[in-house]
Amino acid sequence: MPLRVGVDAWNLPWDRRGIGRYTRSILRRWLQWQGARLRLTLVVPERFTLAVANRYRREVDDFTVGVCSRHAAAAQRFDVLWYPWNGMSWLSAHPSVATLHDASVFALPPSEHEAAQREQLPFRTAAGHAKKIITDSHFAKSELTHYLDLTNDAVEVVHLGVDTQLLSPAPRLARGTGAEPSRYILFVGVPEERKGLATVLEAMGRLPESLRSGVELIVAGTADRGFLGAWSETVRVRAVGKVDDAVLAALYARAAALVYPSRYEGFGLPVLEAMASGAPVVASDIPSVREAGGEAALYAAPGDPAAWAEAIGEVLVNKALQNDLRERGLKRARTMTWDATADQTLRVLECAAA
Repeated sequence: MPLRVGVDAWNLPWDRRGIGRYTRSILRRWLQWQGARLRLTLVVPERFTLAVANRYRREVDDFTVGVCSRHAAAAQRFDVLWYPWNGMSWLSAHPSVATLHDASVFALPPSEHEAAQREQLPFRTAAGHAKKIITDSHFAKSELTHYLDLTNDAVEVVHLGVDTQLLSPAPRLARGTGAEPSRYILFVGVPEERKGLATVLEAMGRLPESLRSGVELIVAGTADRGFLGAWSETVRVRAVGKVDDAVLAALYARAAALVYPSRYEGFGLPVLEAMASGAPVVASDIPSVREAGGEAALYAAPGDPAAWAEAIGEVLVNKALQNDLRERGLKRARTMTWDATADQTLRVLECAAA
């Protein structure tokens, strides 16, 4: 009998970060198994769903999937309810599984106590009510069991994946994106402090002028250049804002390298996506990112501009290293797909329902 799965879909149309990509990628694969392994229903916050149902269905490319409100969820005969958005903001009487992607809200909390409590509450609620917790890496599991009242058995590690469509020749960049083909290194994400963009800017400023003048940094995730500070006169930077999946795939594929300088992550999805697209990767030498990149990335110490300048410079000038990183990255990406992530996630839900 198919598993009857409800999914907390509240942020599905809005989240264009890695969490949104994670959720949409899993749901699209689950819908391919609809009727055979599961029966899927999207649970949304709106009380009257008729006017909004297609907004949510559009995000999973299936206009037949069931949609119900949280208010009506109690009457649904779900075997299990999945909360993919970093915790539980509402409760159900059904057996529940929640995904907590990392423990950054505890390890690097906001300075204001009330803001920290507000961000941590969905995590604490999940720890107290979910039958199983899913997280992205063994590092994240160790952090979550440290900060929350969770046993090792309660937390299952399911690594993230990539779309096999990325494992193909480089797509063309759409004109007008502000990122037409040139020699560039790529940063994907928002320039918050823990993401380490300041380290990359300082590292680029340390490159020899002959090398620095021939390469630019493209920042995908924000159009605001306020992060540049004093580097605006030294480093060539384009902030192209939030981009859609097609443009992001093209940016990955044509990059001289992806830089991923974060000092705290649950996994590091852009590392894996860049590898799938054939881009060399320079990444922070932290445990969670090593779980994403394995032996297929060049690593540098987080927060060390000298180490990052050396690594970026080496990738830009050493063609043998570029080719080696590309080959190892593609091999790595082929072993970590969304199909595998979706299957393993569903197995955790089946276990919780049983």
